[in-house]
Amino acid sequence: MADGSNLPKAAQLKILRLEDAEQQAQTLISSTVRRIGELERVIMNNPDGDRRGAIREEIALLCERRDEHTDRHRSFCDVNAAIRRYLEMLPANAVLSDAKRIKVRPKAGESFHDAVDRVRREIAGLVSERFRVAQAGLPKEEIQARARDWVAQCAKTARPRITATHNEFAISFDVFDERASVPLHDMAAIMAFLYPERFLKRIDEIIDQMPKPTLAMSAEQKAKRLRDIKDRLFGCEVEEEGLISLAEEQGQTIDRRPTADPRAILGLVVDRHSATAA
Repeated sequence: MADGSNLPKAAQLKILRLEDAEQQAQTLISSTVRRIGELERVIMNNPDGDRRGAIREEIALLCERRDEHTDRHRSFCDVNAAIRRYLEMLPANAVLSDAKRIKVRPKAGESFHDAVDRVRREIAGLVSERFRVAQAGLPKEEIQARARDWVAQCAKTARPRITATHNEFAISFDVFDERASVPLHDMAAIMAFLYPERFLKRIDEIIDQMPKPTLAMSAEQKAKRLRDIKDRLFGCEVEEEGLISLAEEQGQTIDRRPTADPRAILGLVVDRHSATAA
């Protein structure tokens, strides 16, 4: 998949254009550096010439342009490298297709740069929200439910072994703490077997004393919220790429983010389920 041979036509074309843009940026760097060198030699050969002031101003301007071209070239390199890494990680039999192109326009009074900045602020907000949700703690009720499951499981593992024969009777708890460096009985498991209700009551008291998290969500709520954020984030990145591409069609260049989803940049739909089934 690394060579992009299985990519649909529109995605292949986007990759070619990004590679061309990277090469053009490199060409601009080389030509600007060459021109700076030529002008510096003019001053060196004629340091007292009448044009030295104008030439120095032109060199300063060219140095600024060189830095701009360098930044742009680095941006294209980073984006293209991120796309290559993504394609290399795709299964060889992944089913790829072109995404339906959406129509995007800047809002009234917005330039393309303004529109992209607005979408990127929304993206930053979603990334921040995703981190906050991922760090969300469990509500007390779910912690208590998990504590009950844990105690019930401990009680099962701590069930004693009873030996009763014609000449022997013995009861032993053959459950040991795996974290201990020497063999020690797992007292928590034994307590869970002998006094489950009293054990749970003490655990609930400890849970009640725990600090409340800033954001509390059940595992199901968290998973649903993260899926929603993921979908909204991808939608924003598709809009961002649409605005950047439209700006390019009108002769304006806006740097892409190397962290943007390669699928959004390429307009690519990846069906991994079909690949797995195949």
